[in-house]
Amino acid sequence: QEVEELVNVKDAVLSCATAEDKDGWQYLFPVKNATLRSRLALRCLDKWPLDACLEILAYCISDLGITDELKASLQSRRKELQVYQKILNVQNEPLWNDWQELKKACTDDPQAVMNIILKAKDYELCEECGHLYPVPREDLINLHREHLLHLLEMGDMEEALQLLQRIEDPGICLAVSEQSLDQHPNLAASHFLADYLTAHFYANLTTARRNEIQALYMGSKVLLTLPELSRVNYYHLSSRPLLMLEQLLMNMKVDWVAVAVQTLHQLLAGQEIGFTVEDIDNLLSKYAEKALNFPFTLKEKRSGSSELSPVSFSGVTISASPRDRSLQQNLFPQEFVPPEKPPPKQQWIPDDTETICMVCKTERFTMFNRRHHCRRCGRLVCSSCSAKKMVVEACRENLSRVCDQCYSYYNRE
Repeated sequence: QEVEELVNVKDAVLSCATAEDKDGWQYLFPVKNATLRSRLALRCLDKWPLDACLEILAYCISDLGITDELKASLQSRRKELQVYQKILNVQNEPLWNDWQELKKACTDDPQAVMNIILKAKDYELCEECGHLYPVPREDLINLHREHLLHLLEMGDMEEALQLLQRIEDPGICLAVSEQSLDQHPNLAASHFLADYLTAHFYANLTTARRNEIQALYMGSKVLLTLPELSRVNYYHLSSRPLLMLEQLLMNMKVDWVAVAVQTLHQLLAGQEIGFTVEDIDNLLSKYAEKALNFPFTLKEKRSGSSELSPVSFSGVTISASPRDRSLQQNLFPQEFVPPEKPPPKQQWIPDDTETICMVCKTERFTMFNRRHHCRRCGRLVCSSCSAKKMVVEACRENLSRVCDQCYSYYNRE
């Protein structure tokens, strides 16, 4: 009994030293009473250096003589301090002298601390920090989205799946997955997200989102029909197969279009994804019409009058209509005479003043049918009417782009 009393007295003295001394953590190791030692550690941690705190916590946790509740408290504090240790290690410049200062910063402005961790791209540490301090919902979604996209970009699908499974709030998980898909990541990542959304949130998806996911699957199959080296130019359109088809048509990849259309016809059977076989046919008809409606210009000057003579039938004279006269001016143009000297760039015809080619007067300028300036006369012309090049005075290029009329004028036999 005397020995036990002596041990109790010794523990009491060590406890006082622990509470009062700035290096009091050293006095905890000889304390025999495990419960007393653990409670003192939890009470006095905020006064001690980080390494000492972690050491004494590990020592207390290893003692079998403490209750499960007390052990859980010790483990929770150790986990918190380990997060502080990681944050202190990622800072490029020392912003906090010790973990106590960092803890205060986390309490006062957790988002500022989070931004420093994000800058270091340590997303897992951001997640750990988010468990310690409240993060606004939108910031939490942004954090998880950036982390998820980072993992998908690295090709770590297993870690990406585990990240989504760790998100306890289904609403946040859905928002993270959808926002990540909206970022149009690479094809493998898009398929991963589409599969996850379909498997876990199909009932929560809008009709538009379901159509987009279905279109992604179809667009991917169309993409695989293209030559391997050319796929990179079209993969960003994987979730928009109709737009991919239009892009192929604009690039005049007729053979590729034929295979793509056949593939889409097969995939669209009985499917509702926001467009139909009829939409594909309309697109093909539109570009077939464009292909047939091409402009032409006369390469030789027509002889005779530039005005259409009235047409006579059995003594009846019919004058040409305004439309006929316009057509006649296009088919039988007067010879164009370029200016004496090439106009400087600031005197070229402004882009917004003309909507059709000033040479053929047929081709309409669009987003895909660009305007070009003739370097010799400064007029706005289409690509068909400005395919030739020649030497132009005061131009830096050896051969400059000119319209057909300027070229013909200076290259007459």
